[in-house]
Amino acid sequence: QVEAIKSYAQAIKANPAYVDAHNNMGNTLQDKGDLEGAIDCYNKALSIQPDYSAAHFNMGIALNGKNDPVAAINSYKQALKIQPDYADALNNMGVAQNSQGDLEAAIQSYKSAIKIQPDYADAYFNLGVVLQDKGDLKMAINSYNKAVMIKPDYTDAYNNMGLTLNHMGDLEAAIDSFKLAISIKPDYVEAYNNLGIALKDKGDLNESIYSFKKALKIKPDHVDAYFNMGNVLLEKGDLDAALESCKKALSYQ
Repeated sequence: QVEAIKSYAQAIKANPAYVDAHNNMGNTLQDKGDLEGAIDCYNKALSIQPDYSAAHFNMGIALNGKNDPVAAINSYKQALKIQPDYADALNNMGVAQNSQGDLEAAIQSYKSAIKIQPDYADAYFNLGVVLQDKGDLKMAINSYNKAVMIKPDYTDAYNNMGLTLNHMGDLEAAIDSFKLAISIKPDYVEAYNNLGIALKDKGDLNESIYSFKKALKIKPDHVDAYFNMGNVLLEKGDLDAALESCKKALSYQ
C-alpha cells in the first residue's frame, strides 16, 4: 500500500489533473483506514472531473465508513445521476438507507440494482435482510434462496435463512441451513451459535451444548455462546455448570 501511494503521488506530481490517480490513491488510503485522506483524494478527483461517477461512488463508501449515511446517500445519488445503471451504487445506497431506517427506500434500491444486474447475489442478500427486518419472512427466504442460487457458497445467506426459518417455526429447515453454512465455512462461529439456539428450541439439548462448545472453541470470548449454553445447562438441571457458563460470559463483557 505504501508503494502504491508513492506511485500515485508521483503520477499526480507529474500530472496534477490525473483523475484516476487521485481516485485510486483514495481507494488505497481507504483500504488503509485513512477515510479523511481518501475523501480528500476523491474531492480532488471531482474538482477536476465533476462527472466522475466512480469517485462519487467511492466517496459514498468512505462516508458510510465514517458513519455518515446521509452524506453517503447523497454521493451515491450523484453517481447515479451520471450513471443511472450503476448497480453497485444502488446496492450501497440501499445499505445506507437501511441504516437510516428507511426500509422502503432500501427495498426499492435493491430491486433497482437487481433489475439492472439480475445475478447480483449481494443485492438479493441485502434485500432479504430488509425484508426480514420488516417481518416479511417468506419474501426474505425467497431473496436468500435467490442469493444462494447465484452464489452457492454464500454462507451469510444460509445463516440468515436459518434465522428466518427459526422465527417461522421451521426448526428442521433452520438447522439444515446453519449446518450448510458450517459445512462451507467450518469456523463460522455465529452459525454454530445460531445452530445451538435452534437445537435448544427443538429440545435437543446435548447437541445444542455441543454447538455452543464448537462456537467457543473457535471464539473463546463469545459472550452470547456462554450465556446460551448456560441457559441450556440450566434447563438440563446442571446448575453449577450453568452458573460457571454465565460467569464466563460476564467475565468477557
